[in-house]
Amino acid sequence: MQIPDTIEAVIAEFDGRAEPFDTHTLQSALSRARTALVDKTASSDAWADLVAFAVQAEQEDSPPWNTYFGPMGSGTDSDGKVVYFPDIRQLTPDIVDHWEQRADAIMHPIMKARYADLVWDLSRNAANRRPDVRFARVAIESYIASVADGRNADDHDDVEALKRALQLATSIRDNENTEIVKDMMIALFHVEVEKDGWWQHLYEALTTNRKSGLTPDQKRVLIAGLEKALARFIADETLNPHGAERVASHLLPFHSAAEDFDSVMRVGLAVSEAFEKIAANGSRLQAMAWLETAAEFARRAGDGERLKRLRVEREAAIREAASELKSFSYSHEIKKSDIDDFLGILIDDEDWQQSLFNIAARFITPKQELRHQAKEGAAKHPLMAMVSVSVIADDHVAARVGGEDDEDGPLYSYADFARQPNRLLLSKALDAAVERHQLSPEEIAAFVQRTGLFSDFALIVAGIKAWMEGDYVKCLFVLVPQIEDAFRNLARSLGESVTKDRRGQKGWEVSTNLGDLLAMEKVKAELGEDIHFWVRAIFADGRGMNLRNLVAHGLASREAATYYNCETVIHSMLMLGAYPDVAAACVRKVKAREKRRAETAAISEADEDEPSAEGCVAAVEDAAVDQPILGGRRLV
Repeated sequence: MQIPDTIEAVIAEFDGRAEPFDTHTLQSALSRARTALVDKTASSDAWADLVAFAVQAEQEDSPPWNTYFGPMGSGTDSDGKVVYFPDIRQLTPDIVDHWEQRADAIMHPIMKARYADLVWDLSRNAANRRPDVRFARVAIESYIASVADGRNADDHDDVEALKRALQLATSIRDNENTEIVKDMMIALFHVEVEKDGWWQHLYEALTTNRKSGLTPDQKRVLIAGLEKALARFIADETLNPHGAERVASHLLPFHSAAEDFDSVMRVGLAVSEAFEKIAANGSRLQAMAWLETAAEFARRAGDGERLKRLRVEREAAIREAASELKSFSYSHEIKKSDIDDFLGILIDDEDWQQSLFNIAARFITPKQELRHQAKEGAAKHPLMAMVSVSVIADDHVAARVGGEDDEDGPLYSYADFARQPNRLLLSKALDAAVERHQLSPEEIAAFVQRTGLFSDFALIVAGIKAWMEGDYVKCLFVLVPQIEDAFRNLARSLGESVTKDRRGQKGWEVSTNLGDLLAMEKVKAELGEDIHFWVRAIFADGRGMNLRNLVAHGLASREAATYYNCETVIHSMLMLGAYPDVAAACVRKVKAREKRRAETAAISEADEDEPSAEGCVAAVEDAAVDQPILGGRRLV
């Protein structure tokens, strides 16, 4: 391998440096030297040293090889193939040989440790051979020297070097160096505790490596350091509740394992009180989060009275936070001619049942379509897609949407976005169907009852009549419970039990609620995922509208009784009145949209959802609502 002179010059210059530096500085210098090359040089010759310092440490959980050293990042090329930066898959046995020579010849401990560790870590994958354990020992001793001699640029590099040295020493059972590294890490731990630096990384490395052989005395020394940090974080003059929380995340498991419950209570209460102090001086929005943490640590401390009091304080903070919230809105102009064209397609002049079915099928967005929108949104705004959002009720956090553990969470937001521009269109469509066919409450109720899910026909008629007369309070509070009744009847028809044991009362039973009914696999299979999700998002999930729970628990205020909420309920009942055919229409709608995307990849999702005449026509065609109602009992 012929290494360019400019690369060799950089290596020699850094090998002789007396002042501290880090691997990133060396990488930058090598990159500049490689970029400046004029003569043609074999790629591997100019790349062999650069890649050595371009790889990232602690990549055991990352592809392509899950080794300690790995790429700094990855992406996809124009063909959709995964590419890595740097792409360690391009390493060759010749490059590994070169690293071995560097490890033997280099004197600077930072560089010597890197080359030797690369040989030990990557030889199997890059050269298909077993590495010599000598290089692991060279790496350990060089890491130790880089810290002992003050050669690293900052504390983080010292911590990373000692962590890797401990990992290597324990893996090859180098007991002598394991003890040396442990002592250095414990000493550095106390230094980092004093300045609230990298102590947490050192503590975790020492206590999670089972081969480190921490003695009881060494553990007590570490715990003493954590207790010292906690005392500083909870003191009024140096109050830092978040620092106290970090310390407690280690102290509490230790004291719990030792069954020292007095210390568990002491630490938990200390952190709880620290968060309560800053909550008292912060905004109400801040207090919402801080009092939640305070309550959680009160719970972990086992102080039930304090937990109850903090929850009451937090509820008050949530109510008061309303004055700090800001509303954001947008407007979109829809031409009357567009609405008229849309209604002309949607409303069947000859068949009132077909008109109601068209409305039921048009104003539901299939779950697969919501997934597509969420995927596009995450691609455009990846950072926002990772952030969870709290749904705030009057005095509590009703739900959290999104985040790594909530795959369906974003779909509730996109379902709400889909309903927003359709408010006017749904209202106009329902009004047009009623006026054009001169529909009575009884006729609409008869359509709703086609599937036989609703028990009390008279109540359905009364609720629909209230909607038609603008009595939205009566409509909402009469019809929402009927949705739950419909699902109870559906579950019963599928052979499911619709009762459950009453909590705390042996032998007592209560009726299952809507959430329980929607959780039944048979119910979900019967409805199909589209209707199931749409109903859940509207009635029974805190991430959505949650109408059933608001009404059933007395949480729905007068402001909830709006024409929009009532018409959403009416639409849901129409949907349930023809659910087999609506489910089939959703499937056709998805296929039609996928076909249209394949034909015109440039059309954005935003364009498809515009409530223009063309968009409305396309949506109606997607749902295939010009077909006769299939299945079920047809009225005469």
